[in-house]
Amino acid sequence: MKSISLASSLVALLLAGCASTSGTQKAQSISSFTLYNMPNSPVIGTTMSGQKIKLGGFSGLVFDHEQEGSLYFQTVTDRGPNGEPEGTDRPFLLPEYSPTIVVLKATKETKDLSVAAEIKLKKKDGAPLTGLPNSRLEENPTDVFGLYYSVDPQGLDTEGITTDGEGGWWLSDEYAPSLVHFNVEGKMTRRLTPGQELPRMYGERKPNRGFEAVARVGTKLYGFLQSPLPKETSKDGEFSRIVEVDLETMKTSAEYFYLFAKGNDKIGDAIALDAKNFLVLEQNGKVGEQSQKYIYKITLGESDQMVKKTMVADLKTTPFNNFEKIEGLALIDNKRLALVYDNDFQIAGKSNHTTGLTPLNESTNQLLVLEFKESLLDSSL
Repeated sequence: MKSISLASSLVALLLAGCASTSGTQKAQSISSFTLYNMPNSPVIGTTMSGQKIKLGGFSGLVFDHEQEGSLYFQTVTDRGPNGEPEGTDRPFLLPEYSPTIVVLKATKETKDLSVAAEIKLKKKDGAPLTGLPNSRLEENPTDVFGLYYSVDPQGLDTEGITTDGEGGWWLSDEYAPSLVHFNVEGKMTRRLTPGQELPRMYGERKPNRGFEAVARVGTKLYGFLQSPLPKETSKDGEFSRIVEVDLETMKTSAEYFYLFAKGNDKIGDAIALDAKNFLVLEQNGKVGEQSQKYIYKITLGESDQMVKKTMVADLKTTPFNNFEKIEGLALIDNKRLALVYDNDFQIAGKSNHTTGLTPLNESTNQLLVLEFKESLLDSSL
């Protein structure tokens, strides 16, 4: 892959502008949807002030299998329960929480969503992984009373998940940002970072806007930045970047540009259909009438060019239109997709440093299955 400057990337976008689509394009027909709800999420810990925190924060989704009337998926939590920041200080309610791969079971008969298994992630030395920031340049981790915690150079804010074909996983991380491999036991084996295996400029990502999605096709790994890099735009709108890594050489082998629909600036997740085609969930982080949540099929062309986009679905008429952060997308079969959203571990506001209490809500974990009239693998899409 040749080196890309900001100027040359903008030229590429301007030349390829006609390959993009907008959110007004006609989408495929959703014939039905099924909503699965987790009525009793397990408690994952108790804060210093005595509040019990339930499992949540689901980010990324992989379909595993269908068995005896149930659908099984793999998801990953993000860095753990944390409150709204005050300046650069952000409270971590359970600082020792380890980001976790969760196996979800969606039971068709009852429409219940439950936890079938959990794998706590570990560092390379086998110690528990934390979700604490790598440095204090952007965020200072505190307890619920405002006292500082140490940072963790190996901490991860996990956001996307894909299988490695050998029983393990590749996860995407927002901190570095990085693409990280874990073996079947949930132990980290490798972390790809900007300036090493990945383009150096990716380290300039906006705070909490690093890699949101990861996908693998054979020996190629793809990392999707959630949002545009600072000050990166074109006359046609804002765009993000997709990096391709050759897993045989562990080097960047290509890079692509993704132009957002007008008003959107976030990728929620992405999955591979084949070597050149992917499904991408993009959104604007709003709910209700202002919400824009679309699923596109994209086709990769030449490196350093913008991808071709085709509208697949508008989530406006689904229950997930009312959630701020849809962060998991999985292909069940050629006519069914599944989505999960990030409920932020039910955290609903700033921690009170006097009482140590943090506002909580009742947002349960939910999974939505969409069924389409046409095949999602149709080459004409």
